[in-house]
Amino acid sequence: MMKKSWKILIIAAAAVVLLAGLFAGFLLLNDYHIEMALNGEKEITLEYGDTFTDEGAKAALVGKWHLKKGKALEVSAEGAVDEKKLGEYTITYSAKVPRRKAEISRVVKIVDTKKPSLKLKGEEKITLTEGQEYKDPGFTAEDNYDGDLSKEVKTEGKVDSKTPGTYKLSYSVKDSSGNSATAAREVVVKKKVSRPAASGGSAGVTDKVTVIPGEKTVYLTFDDGPGPYTAKLLDILKKYNAKATFFVIDKGSYMSLLGRMKNEGHAIGLHTASHNYRKIYSSEEAFFKDIEALQSIVVAQTGSRSTLLRFPGGSSNTVSYFNRGIMSRLVHAVTDKGYRYFDWNVSSGDAGETTSTSQVARNVINGISGKRVSVVLQHDIKGFSVNAVEQILQWGQANGYTFKALDMTSPTAHHGVNN
Repeated sequence: MMKKSWKILIIAAAAVVLLAGLFAGFLLLNDYHIEMALNGEKEITLEYGDTFTDEGAKAALVGKWHLKKGKALEVSAEGAVDEKKLGEYTITYSAKVPRRKAEISRVVKIVDTKKPSLKLKGEEKITLTEGQEYKDPGFTAEDNYDGDLSKEVKTEGKVDSKTPGTYKLSYSVKDSSGNSATAAREVVVKKKVSRPAASGGSAGVTDKVTVIPGEKTVYLTFDDGPGPYTAKLLDILKKYNAKATFFVIDKGSYMSLLGRMKNEGHAIGLHTASHNYRKIYSSEEAFFKDIEALQSIVVAQTGSRSTLLRFPGGSSNTVSYFNRGIMSRLVHAVTDKGYRYFDWNVSSGDAGETTSTSQVARNVINGISGKRVSVVLQHDIKGFSVNAVEQILQWGQANGYTFKALDMTSPTAHHGVNN
């Protein structure tokens, strides 16, 4: 009986060993392993400012016979991507079971390939008269990663305003990623010539240094400001990307608007500081003293002198009759001092004919219609006139007109001198 029990135990033990061996062999031969794969690309390149979405990875425990289709495993990830900082980031995904572990990685690169925005202030083509001082209107440079790069802009080229010719100025800027932007400006210095006598002329008179613009060009001009409605006017002009010219007088605290006018590409002209007929037309000396008083304010607010001028009352005024011949002398004197004076060939009627916004708009639109070039007279100290500007711009742009600022080569629309 004893021998039989030992025999059974031995057989059982042998069976256990055999089964264990068979199971171990099965495990070995079944080749259990973890398979991993990324969802999405192994290497991802993102532009700075774009959003990174992690698609993750998947993992499964797979065998040769058992779990042939795999058993999904939980995947963990280490690493992060800073979308606001350029660089290369690695995210490592891992999965594990007892005695087995697998990893897979993804590389994410945050790069900046966008070139900076380099914009010129003022016109891309500027025309000067020989001897007229040139001051570059400047530029702005912005980068999506580095921000304001205006101080990093390099300028090449030089303008000799004493020598007639065409001068090329080039501007360039490079961001920290090596992306670069360029811009160019052309400055034409024209030979100074004598202006024909301003007598007996009619609207639209030009001289030898006048550059005739393209058809349907409108020069909106505003006298006697700046004032309480000028900021609103600047907003309207900006909305329609239209340029204008402001013939200013000394209006105290409102003169701070001159800097904005210049920065937004408008022209600033001189209309005397006082606009006092008796004072400014008493003599040539009195006129220029008043002009220089205004000039000093313009320089203080904008950093540069203005060479554009409009006589109070226009060159054809009769309010100066108390000093016979003063206008005939002044039209030549201002030219000799390097100024260019402008009258107008379209009147809005806002100086006394009407106080109606709709009538001002009609007057200007009717005046512009059919003209190749229009120099329009308005006053930005008149709220009803400023209110008409948006309608004028809408009509003009819908009908193919371009609204520009005056410069030293623009048509002068001179009147006949009556004194």
